[in-house]
Amino acid sequence: MHPAWFLATATAVPAPEDQADGVVRLLDDGELAKHPDPAAVLQSWLDSPATGDILARSEIYRAVVKSRYRALEHLRQIPADEVLARHEPEVALQTLLDHCGRSTQRWEALATAMTFDYDEEKITFGQLLDSLDPTPAGAQTP
Repeated sequence: MHPAWFLATATAVPAPEDQADGVVRLLDDGELAKHPDPAAVLQSWLDSPATGDILARSEIYRAVVKSRYRALEHLRQIPADEVLARHEPEVALQTLLDHCGRSTQRWEALATAMTFDYDEEKITFGQLLDSLDPTPAGAQTP
C-alpha cells in the first residue's frame, strides 16, 4: 500500500497529451477547467478498468460526484450505495428531488427501494432511479 502523499503526488502529475499509459489521473475542477471537454474526462475515469493498486473505484466515484462538471449521466453509472451513502449526500438528495418531484408514486417507490438492500444488490444509481418509475401500462404482464 502506498502512502497517501505518494498517491496524491502521482495523480497530480499529468501524462503527456500524446501518451496514453492507462493510468487514471484524478484532477480537481481547476485542472479540469483547462480541458476542452471536462465531462468527457469524468467519463473516461468511469470507463477506465485501469484502477489497480493506484486508485480504488471508490476514489474515482468520489471525484466524479464532487466535480462541478458531472452530469446526471455520470451519476447514473455509479453504484447506488456510492452516491447515496458515501459521497456528497446533497448531490443524491437534489437528484432525487428533481427525479421524484411531486410524484407520490415515485416517493413511495423510493421508500420501498430504501428498505431493501440496494447496496448489496450493487445496482447503479441509474437503475435505482429507473426502478422508481411505474411500469408502462402496455408493458405489464397480464
